[in-house]
Amino acid sequence: MRRVIFNQKGGVGKSTITCNLAAISAVEGKKTLVIDLDIQSNSTQYLLGEKFEDPDKTIANFFKSCLGLGLFGGGKETLDDVIHETPFPNLYVIPAHPDLEGLQSRLDSRYKIFKLREALERLEGFDHIYIDTPPILNFYSQSALIAAEKCLIPFDCDTFARNALYTNTASSG
Repeated sequence: MRRVIFNQKGGVGKSTITCNLAAISAVEGKKTLVIDLDIQSNSTQYLLGEKFEDPDKTIANFFKSCLGLGLFGGGKETLDDVIHETPFPNLYVIPAHPDLEGLQSRLDSRYKIFKLREALERLEGFDHIYIDTPPILNFYSQSALIAAEKCLIPFDCDTFARNALYTNTASSG
């Protein structure tokens, strides 16, 4: 099951929810993968710490390979090479990297929006996959939404968010 945690608003707990749901799944004995698509790398830092073992193995390297660049260039578009074990049993992560920022426009202009879904469909061995997205509707969050089987939308019920909900409901109804 592939689940994406998405909201265009920052600070609503996407990374925290992603990591906690993944941890619950792993504790229940399910082999679980977290994919961090947010350049802030909060899920990566939470699951691997400040410095992880191989910073060249990230989701940015997967997307570079989609463009024929980088460590895994030449059309080898697989996620297997960028998966890291975490210190927690049954829990794995594909870390984010600041290089995602610079790749975005190139990926978008070359119509690579379906590459994540295609790679996840070929990926074997995981019972649950959770995808943490950036707080914006961009190439990476759209790729995640396309790849997902389910979408969770955390929502902060502060005054501004509540007013926006009422405004959007009134204008569409």
